[in-house]
Amino acid sequence: MHDPDGDAAAAPSAPTSADGVSDEGTDSLRLEAQAAVGAVAAHLRNVAATASTEAELSLASLMAMAAAAVISLLLVVAAWLCLIAAAIWFAVGHGLSLVAAFLLAGLLNVAVVVVLFLWSRSLLRNIGFARTLGLVFPESR
Repeated sequence: MHDPDGDAAAAPSAPTSADGVSDEGTDSLRLEAQAAVGAVAAHLRNVAATASTEAELSLASLMAMAAAAVISLLLVVAAWLCLIAAAIWFAVGHGLSLVAAFLLAGLLNVAVVVVLFLWSRSLLRNIGFARTLGLVFPESR
């Protein structure tokens, strides 16, 4: 600081600790660090609460989807049984014996199951992420 007279006067200095850092600076840094730690902790609590809420929502949605899948499966089975019953009724109405109509319906069911089984086996190779695993772990091939 300068005096109005032009003489230089010594500026009052802040009290310093033994290592040369002012006590005000140390307190200021400590307060800023505590504020930063508090902000990080609050953010982590917010993230944890959001993740928990999303997990609950995901579980509820998954359960609703599973219930819808079970209901859909039951409706598909009922529709398939109705189609088979209608085919048997049609066959018996056109002169086929009841035993032959049931055998034909049974053979039709077995043929559909075999076709679906073979198709699902062809899709099985896509489930294990074989190409991705080969890229990530090339020595596993």
